[in-house]
Amino acid sequence: MAGVRDPFLDGLRAVSVVRVILLHLLQRVEHPLAANFSYFMPGMPLMFFVSGALAAKSLARDDVAARLRFWRERARRLFVPFWTFGAVVLSVCAVGAILWPDDAHAFPRESLWRWVVPLAGPQASAAYQKLNWHLWFLSTLILMLATAPWTLALHRRLPGAGAVLFVACGAAIELARIGVPDVVRNTFLFGAAFQLGYAWSDGRWQRVPRPLLLASAGALAIFAILFHAERAPSSMLHAVPLALVALGLGFTALWMALRGPMTRVFESARCKGSIRAINARAYTIFLWGPISNDLAWRLVRPSSAAEYLLDFALALGFLALFVRILGPVEDWAARRVARPAAVPRPVPVAARERSAA
Repeated sequence: MAGVRDPFLDGLRAVSVVRVILLHLLQRVEHPLAANFSYFMPGMPLMFFVSGALAAKSLARDDVAARLRFWRERARRLFVPFWTFGAVVLSVCAVGAILWPDDAHAFPRESLWRWVVPLAGPQASAAYQKLNWHLWFLSTLILMLATAPWTLALHRRLPGAGAVLFVACGAAIELARIGVPDVVRNTFLFGAAFQLGYAWSDGRWQRVPRPLLLASAGALAIFAILFHAERAPSSMLHAVPLALVALGLGFTALWMALRGPMTRVFESARCKGSIRAINARAYTIFLWGPISNDLAWRLVRPSSAAEYLLDFALALGFLALFVRILGPVEDWAARRVARPAAVPRPVPVAARERSAA
């Protein structure tokens, strides 16, 4: 039924957003515990899983009108906030090129076309590369959404075939070390999680026995740990995409096994408001989080625990400011209208007397 929220998916989305915020804060901390943080509930595969489930819900009707509406709505929701983000980044690059006329600050004229549709990897000036490195997620998501009507049709005809095909192609690229553009590798690897979201939408995940889900989660986690140790043991998990995706799929299976109690947690009065607030600004948080971190880093340059705490506080403060100022862009793109608080109407005296009687 259109418009009905799924509290479990809403909760998973909010959890993955919070996890991404924490990862971005910790990525520059030079401590083994910070590097190991990426082992705790990888967020990106889970975000793709939720996106796939929501896409399947929006494409419940299999006709041309539904497809066109789906593409139009998703394009508006993704591109309008992204173009706002791009305008700010390119403005920073232009000012930097004027103030510091060197190669690192040279304005990226040759790659401006990449900021129209972010499939080839939008690029800022070399001095501001930390402002656009996270856009790989957007490139992959756009490809998955663009092809969703056909991959969903494949899933309906051969359930699970798309997920198996995507993960097999991505694993082959990684294991054979085949040189392909990052967007191709990422689309195959993370596309598997997107395809598995279809299985949640049609109820197949819910019918998988809990012991099988737990066994799958354990097997995928063991593979991820061993493969990461073999490929890049001293780096964060994100340096080995296949290990990241495997662990992410394992955590997805674990979440499915725990969906009953976790749904009750997500529906509780204590969590419901926070989940709604985070999800309403999830895209804004994703786009502007790295910029907030970079601003804080340039101001503090931490070298001690106290300075890192100050850096984190500044980064979260900047992010809150960006969300406050630019969050309405996300609302406008999604055509969300703020609901005014309900104001109780005075009851006429005659009505009160009749009620009392």
